[in-house]
Amino acid sequence: MLKKLIEKADMSFINGQHTKALGLYKKALDSGIITDELKARVYCNMGIVYSIQGELKEAEEAYLKALELNKKLDRKEGLSNIYCNLGVIYSGWGELAKAEQMYKNSLEIDEGLGNMDGVAGICINLGNFYYIQGNLEEAEGMFRKALVITKHLTNKENLPIIFSNLGNINYFLGRLDVAESIFKETIEISKILGNNEALATTYSNLASLYQKLGKLEWAKQLYDMTIALCKTHKMKEGQANASSVMGEVHKSMGNYALAREMFQRALDIDKKLDRKIGLSDDLCGFASVAIHEERYEEAGNCLKEAIEINESLDNYSGIAENYYEYANLHLAKNELKQAEHYYKASLEIAERINDRFRIAKVFSKLGRLYILTKELDKARVYNEKSFEINHEIGYKEIIADTCKNIGDYYLKTADVEQAQEHYRKALQLYKELPNDEKAGLVSELITNLNRIK
Repeated sequence: MLKKLIEKADMSFINGQHTKALGLYKKALDSGIITDELKARVYCNMGIVYSIQGELKEAEEAYLKALELNKKLDRKEGLSNIYCNLGVIYSGWGELAKAEQMYKNSLEIDEGLGNMDGVAGICINLGNFYYIQGNLEEAEGMFRKALVITKHLTNKENLPIIFSNLGNINYFLGRLDVAESIFKETIEISKILGNNEALATTYSNLASLYQKLGKLEWAKQLYDMTIALCKTHKMKEGQANASSVMGEVHKSMGNYALAREMFQRALDIDKKLDRKIGLSDDLCGFASVAIHEERYEEAGNCLKEAIEINESLDNYSGIAENYYEYANLHLAKNELKQAEHYYKASLEIAERINDRFRIAKVFSKLGRLYILTKELDKARVYNEKSFEINHEIGYKEIIADTCKNIGDYYLKTADVEQAQEHYRKALQLYKELPNDEKAGLVSELITNLNRIK
């Protein structure tokens, strides 16, 4: 009877029928006749199911029970898996010291057992760990080590995760053509292996990339595909990631009400999952919308909460983004000295960790700031820097903003012809996004200049 019950539970677990699997596993535990060996495996599988469903406190509890049983049974391989799974949970919660210790425990066991599949998995997790902290060289080294190991293994399940992470590093560094190619390859591998979690993650990554390139309709299509996949397989984390990306898409289009709605969806899920990095990103996105809506107190509160999270995680990329939005807040309030301070603080971190998207945005904003302060030589320098890096990485929205900045610069220097030329370039790009609000503002500037002529 117990054997059949466990078999049914395992089959439901394998087939993704998670609620059914949990019910059957609990029934087996309640039977009172289950051995410690079976109990350890059941608790571990329950932890996996709870993790997938975003019930991380329950997952931690199940893993810790499995951990004690595996210690009692001296099952090294079981211990390694559980340490690794706990590391993922603690990393998500921002408990970095505990996470690192769990990963090291797991790695030590797998290296001792000669379990190269396990070593590859831990290299992936440590790569993610370094990535969060902006240590891209160490992160890429770990991912490439995992890739070399995995290519020599029969089990290829880790390949989508490795490729996706390598794509993220190239994306972070502004190598969008390389990142796009890697993401597309990851999608094909994920489909072949039936790895829905990796597929949803990569759809979101590619959507974010297309948002930067201004291919917003493509990004929206990928969002729809991600959400459908996540709802079918009950992947809450994937829904949060996709909603956050769509918040950025709607911002690029000037649809701030829809952007707010998307960031709220992501925030609600990430709060439930207690995903610290997700929360900080959502709060920062929320702040950017609130600044546009002139809800300055709300924006300040969101940014304060976000930076507390990022500082606790040593998430330097996140801190740079927080400083960038603090600068935007001060700029909106016409507090120009404070804005300059935070833009430069953001730029310093972004340059240190080679966060090219952040650098691209800050250059454009400093170009705008120095026009307002009438420091036109500085304005020219930063707008030129912005043009150089943004054309290199293809960041369409910021290219448009910089064209508008340069138009303003030439207007200040009384070169009406050059001002019109750059306003027309900005207008074309804003229409392509499409961002009707910004396009309308630039159209009005062009109309006013035509009256002068």
